[in-house]
Amino acid sequence: MKDDENPCLIYDAEDGPDPSQCSHLPIVMIHDGGGTCFAYYCLNPIGRPMYEIHNPHFYSGKSWPGGIPEMARHYVDLMRQMVPRGRILLGGWSLGGLLSLEMARILADDPLYTVVGIVMVDSISPLAFKPKAGVANVRAVPYKQKFGPNTKQETIEGVERCFAEARKAVETYEPPTWDNTGRENEDGPVNGTNGTENEEGHTPLAKIECPPAILLRAKETVPAEPEEVSLVDVTRQERTLGWDKYREGFFKDILDIPGHHFNIFAWEHIDMVSERLMEACVTLEKMATKAPSYR
Repeated sequence: MKDDENPCLIYDAEDGPDPSQCSHLPIVMIHDGGGTCFAYYCLNPIGRPMYEIHNPHFYSGKSWPGGIPEMARHYVDLMRQMVPRGRILLGGWSLGGLLSLEMARILADDPLYTVVGIVMVDSISPLAFKPKAGVANVRAVPYKQKFGPNTKQETIEGVERCFAEARKAVETYEPPTWDNTGRENEDGPVNGTNGTENEEGHTPLAKIECPPAILLRAKETVPAEPEEVSLVDVTRQERTLGWDKYREGFFKDILDIPGHHFNIFAWEHIDMVSERLMEACVTLEKMATKAPSYR
């Protein structure tokens, strides 16, 4: 992971299992709570360009006072350097799914981009971390990270620092609004509007659609002590991991993947997780060819 190379290309379209059937619609995968994208490099090629954006403050330790919205704005700027315009997919594991959602809302106001869909890899709704949310009579506890014997100390410190900041960011994060509740833009019309005013002299808001999303959902729970549950499992009993509280029908499909939240990228699970990610991307791309455009 290099600070001066962000985003990075993980796989090109032709790297997939069948180069003759590849797609050139890219997916941009955003880092998890630990700030790195190592897990995505473990995936098999999925027949389309796959980029990653890692936390550029991983080594410096610089914080993000503006939380997830600030991170998302910066990541959109980074993405523009690698993918200057066009149709894209966004995705990410855990925190990466939340960042993808926020980035999608920012890009909804940019006529140069169309976010075809979002793939969340076991991303828990941030509403689950609000007061009184969770599992009754069970104590929710953070997961203690495990590192290999050869892991550099600076990497351990970076991951732990990023996780601590991510937990705080998620606790205060309010997911974006969509439909006709567009955010005001003082610089002019947004989301494809042409500046035409209605009879009352107001510029009408364009229809702002939430991109379709697909969830890759871990089948298992993180091992925990009796009467404890991992923070990432407080909504595990819900099929949508709490996202129905955000938008009913938010996910167009939910695909099960093996393992629990923290080991879904283990080598024994990689083939299935890669297949499910490929399936989700294909489904979202097909949906985009059938859906009406609001651009």
